[in-house]
Amino acid sequence: MKYKIDVYIVDDHTMFNEGLTDAVNRSETVHVSRCFTTLNDCRLAMTQRCPDVLLLDISMPDGDGTDFCQWVASKYPKVRMVAVTIHDEYSVIRRMLDSGVHGYVLKSAPIDELITAIEQVWKGLSYISPPVEDVIRQSDIKAVRLTKPEQRILHYVCKGCSNPEIADRLHLSTETVKWYRKRLLAKFGVKNAVSMVALVLKEHILTECDD
Repeated sequence: MKYKIDVYIVDDHTMFNEGLTDAVNRSETVHVSRCFTTLNDCRLAMTQRCPDVLLLDISMPDGDGTDFCQWVASKYPKVRMVAVTIHDEYSVIRRMLDSGVHGYVLKSAPIDELITAIEQVWKGLSYISPPVEDVIRQSDIKAVRLTKPEQRILHYVCKGCSNPEIADRLHLSTETVKWYRKRLLAKFGVKNAVSMVALVLKEHILTECDD
């Protein structure tokens, strides 16, 4: 690969920038051309020339990374962005993803993972560190809201009851039970009842119901 992916780094810790630049520039595919310790310096530089990929921290002394990402996404939509941060709280992760970043990598991740993230987003894909994916998945599952009928259907599905058995116990038609099961699969983002039951039991979100 003759062309290297051009990268800007925005982080208010100079030592971090220097260390990350040195590590990234050992890659055969990525090159850090500029570093900035403020969002404003990066903003001014981007009016002259934009990078392929922008790596940035969230908490900066002169502004919020979320607002900056929204600005970049609206003004320079071709620039791909990766948040590189210590923040692994769901609320922060969600705000950054909603602001337009294409990748989210924790500072504790190895450099090889960051290189992979840069390459992935540059190709038009997205990349989220596995620990961050776990936070998102667990939070999204906890955010699932079930109606009383859905809770009762789920209860019996987890007990291994068939559709006719559930229909008989709840005095519903088999077609109605099938409809509820489809809704439950969609809410939990899984393809079949086996996966749903495994997820529900793992996350301890099964509601107790009277038989």
